Amino acid sequence: MPQNEDNLLDDLLQKLEDDESIEDLSKYILETVFNKLMEKEMDKHISAKKYERTEERSGHRNGYRERKLYTRVGTLKLKVPRDRDGNFSTEIFNKFQRSEKALVLTLQQMYLDGVSTRKAKKITEKLCGTSFSKDQVSKLVGELDEELEDWRERSLDEGEEDPDEEEDSGVSFPYLIIDATYEKVRENGRIRDRATLMVAGIDTDGHRQFLGTYTKASESESSWSEVFTHLIKRGLDPTSVKYIVSDKHTGMRKAIARFFPQAAWQRCQTHYQRNAKSKITGREETKALHNHLRDVFNSPNRDTALARAEKLIEFYRDKYPDLADWLEETIHETLTVFEIPEKHRRRLRTNNCIERFNEEIKRRTKVIRIFPNRESLLRLVTALCMEQSEEWITGRRYVNGEDLREFIAGKDQSKQSAGEDLNLKREVVLA
Repeated sequence: MPQNEDNLLDDLLQKLEDDESIEDLSKYILETVFNKLMEKEMDKHISAKKYERTEERSGHRNGYRERKLYTRVGTLKLKVPRDRDGNFSTEIFNKFQRSEKALVLTLQQMYLDGVSTRKAKKITEKLCGTSFSKDQVSKLVGELDEELEDWRERSLDEGEEDPDEEEDSGVSFPYLIIDATYEKVRENGRIRDRATLMVAGIDTDGHRQFLGTYTKASESESSWSEVFTHLIKRGLDPTSVKYIVSDKHTGMRKAIARFFPQAAWQRCQTHYQRNAKSKITGREETKALHNHLRDVFNSPNRDTALARAEKLIEFYRDKYPDLADWLEETIHETLTVFEIPEKHRRRLRTNNCIERFNEEIKRRTKVIRIFPNRESLLRLVTALCMEQSEEWITGRRYVNGEDLREFIAGKDQSKQSAGEDLNLKREVVLA
């Protein structure tokens, strides 16, 4: 182990022995790590380590300046290196999670406006103290909002233009995943539930990204129409969309049908199961229904799924006629997934990738509980979407790009023949 890392561990052990609080220790660790990262950045900037003599050296150090960074473990006091030419700029503050900034700024706004809950006020004072003003917060809000606005308005077809084409129709996102979540917002002295609408797309290489996030009064058809209009204006080719997965919200469905009439729509199977459970009573009965539906959804092809669904409907016809009627009218909406490549189905039969992301939003907003205005809600959710999107784009493909391109070209060979034998291990058992 390098000597400096060994010394760092010795320091941490000493802090523990000195009965430092966990929060103080966390602050010390973050301060130490960030300061060391900035030293590394300076080494790279001037092509030389501290006191190192080398022909590659392109500059010299010139001391430090102190800068504060607000985080949920408290205010960090960092030493930012300087170079003699004044050209060094650390990425630590730019790349430190925008969501942290958005969260802290929201707490500060609430504090200054006098609308903090007791818990939020206590957290704000612990994180930031009380020595901040409206002017300081407004300046920070303006800087962050400009960055987030640029991301929300970015061109989706950037770098996709074909010089041989006379007119670019936009960029292809064959798969769209759509969802919404609600948060409480203070408006005109009243607390209201406001919708955050999110659209994620999967491009032809199989990578996913958030295409946009919006705050609206509700999930009405007009709200979703505004969302889809904005995405198309920014470069989304509506004719490239082959498949959309979402829950069955009336306003959303009408807007999808209007803007993407050629796209196949898949009703989220997770949402569908929740809806089904509300139509039955008893713990064991609910568990059994869940398993029966899973057997239908896990069928190898659409014909098998429909056959199993028919048996399921007849099974519940006498005891739960309302459930049977509902299944008969709606279960086909959950089976559109059989139109896409087999390898893609498990990930695209639900909108769970956004649902899980919504849980991260809820984890952050639990501290705030009530946003001081709609702008602060949009700020935090946008920052989270931006960070998640960057991870998705630079990470592993969500689906196989080659399979996706074959599907688009009509060459998908994964569909099994119709009328396949129903005598399968996973066949629904209704005895």
